[in-house]
Amino acid sequence: MLAIAMMMVSVTLSVAQQPSAQEQAMLQRLQEAQIAGNDSAFYEAHDAFISYLEERQDWEKYYRMWMNRVIYEVNHRHFYRAFTEIHHLTDDIKERHQEQCLYISNMGLGFFYNGRNQPEMGEKHFRLALQGIDVEKDPVTAFNIYLSLAQSLSFKQPAEAMACLDSLPQQMLQNPLYESGVLGYRCIIANKMGDRESFDRYYAQYDSIRQHLPEQFNAANLQQVMVCHCLMQNDYQCALAWCDSIDVPLTATELRVNVYEQMGDWQQAFRASAIKDSLLQIAEREVLEDHLMDMTHDIETLKAEHDKAEIRRMQLWVVAIMAIVIIAMLIGLLIFRYKKNRRLKEQFLLLQEARRSTEAAQAIRRAFVSTMQQKLKSPINMLRGYARIFNDSKFMLNPEERTKRYTDILSAARSIESLMDPVLESYAQGTTGITDKEKQICMDALRSPLLTLISTAEVIIDSNGQIPHDEYLQLRNEVCRDAYRVSTSTHQFILFSLYSDNIPSPKTDRIGLNEIARSILNSYDLRPSAIEKNRTLAKEFKTEVADDVMVNVSPLLQELLNCLLNNADKYTTGGSVLMSCHANADGTYAISVSNEGSSIPAADAERIFDPFVRLNADEHSLGIGLPLAQRLAISMGYSIALDPEYTEGVRFVVTGI
Repeated sequence: MLAIAMMMVSVTLSVAQQPSAQEQAMLQRLQEAQIAGNDSAFYEAHDAFISYLEERQDWEKYYRMWMNRVIYEVNHRHFYRAFTEIHHLTDDIKERHQEQCLYISNMGLGFFYNGRNQPEMGEKHFRLALQGIDVEKDPVTAFNIYLSLAQSLSFKQPAEAMACLDSLPQQMLQNPLYESGVLGYRCIIANKMGDRESFDRYYAQYDSIRQHLPEQFNAANLQQVMVCHCLMQNDYQCALAWCDSIDVPLTATELRVNVYEQMGDWQQAFRASAIKDSLLQIAEREVLEDHLMDMTHDIETLKAEHDKAEIRRMQLWVVAIMAIVIIAMLIGLLIFRYKKNRRLKEQFLLLQEARRSTEAAQAIRRAFVSTMQQKLKSPINMLRGYARIFNDSKFMLNPEERTKRYTDILSAARSIESLMDPVLESYAQGTTGITDKEKQICMDALRSPLLTLISTAEVIIDSNGQIPHDEYLQLRNEVCRDAYRVSTSTHQFILFSLYSDNIPSPKTDRIGLNEIARSILNSYDLRPSAIEKNRTLAKEFKTEVADDVMVNVSPLLQELLNCLLNNADKYTTGGSVLMSCHANADGTYAISVSNEGSSIPAADAERIFDPFVRLNADEHSLGIGLPLAQRLAISMGYSIALDPEYTEGVRFVVTGI
């Protein structure tokens, strides 16, 4: 429909060459009705103008103005009406012996077939129209025909379409309005041919007119040209943005298909193609329904004139046959749609069943992991408790108490050991799954400290209090360290497995923002400093938010912030771990956690949120602290990001609270 819209403007301009004041008024009224798409206003204005031209016997303008009616019907997909108007126009030309104007009938048929997506037939009639005019005497009409012929050829013969544009009357191209319209169409064809050099040349001229002569710039094809320009630059997001600005859904969808195919995003291309097919089917159905209504009206009219001449009866037969054909086509389309809808329904039911099966499997897995979480809660808390107690260098046990305490630790560690294999296997079989390498990372991070903890506890138990004091303190430090690692890693892995499906977490608690942040910070236990003798660390809280600010939060907020605190605690070189509260411009709030030390390289800024990634090759952690924080944030509707402007260490910001 692109070329037809350009031609309709040109035809109107050609009609209006040196118009009188009365013609100018009627032409303005007609153009306003065309732009508004008001059928009744257009038909009334058109009938008034054509009657005026008939009275003046200005046949050239008369038939060109009649052609505007054909173009209007084609642009509004009233093909039956357009076809009828062409036949009436042809008969009128013959009756008035104005055969020199028969090229206008061929132009009308060219527009009709192009609008019906039959470019071969459109090409045939536009070539016949060219044979009926003198290009030198009538450059405006020649311009329109060559441009329309180029559109017909562009569907399957873009090279010939470009050659056709080269045949346009040069005097017409001296007008920036015509030149920019043609250049835009050249850009579209060059893009279709994949001719980058020609595209860049034509686009430079096109953009120059756009920038320097905006009042005379033809913006009819601007969005499509800009989509082509963005595709040539491989700027797919820009191309999609221009697609979104196109008012015609079918044209916008066709261009999106081209963008997604060039991106290699075949899933999106398939979805866009499905939308395109749906729009085409809707349009075809509407056209067929419109045809049927028009044909039904004509049949009734012909029946009322049954007593008229034989030619009228012949017209009735022709109209009746066309109505039968259209009805048959409509019935065929309905049958096709019925069968297609039935297949789609069957596929939909299969997808629903597969989805129910998947959701059932996920529910079973989540229930299993939740059960494991409850069973592991007690041993994890026990190990955390002992890690906290043993972290105090002033805490002492007499030899008689050691056996009991370390027996508790050994029991908790073995409970965790016995339950971790099924949890790990459950996660491996979940929707996300893990590779063998990731499974080995889990085994290394969970098993190694667990086995070390068990063996160290057994050594202390078996010694029966006979180990020298210095050696005992060293073993206790190892127990403290491993108990902390095991409890933290196990707890994080359970949560990571439980929330791997991005289950939404309801925000059921309403509490003060500063209150919840302080509480979480105060309840967090810093890593055992006994194993890091040169490390001193403090917890610090700052806020820019008033204490009376209340927010709705989920219990998972504590787990999220604990992950960030653990990361800050783990990689700080000293000073303090700082938690801060801030207000955002959009009315939401943010909580940041920062430490002092080395910053994260820009190349690793995205990788840190990938599960099981270790930035340090010598590190034996799980690598799921930050990925877990991100999953928990997503489940609560928040976002989490590394602050690139913070250079004193590392700062993560949770926004959207």
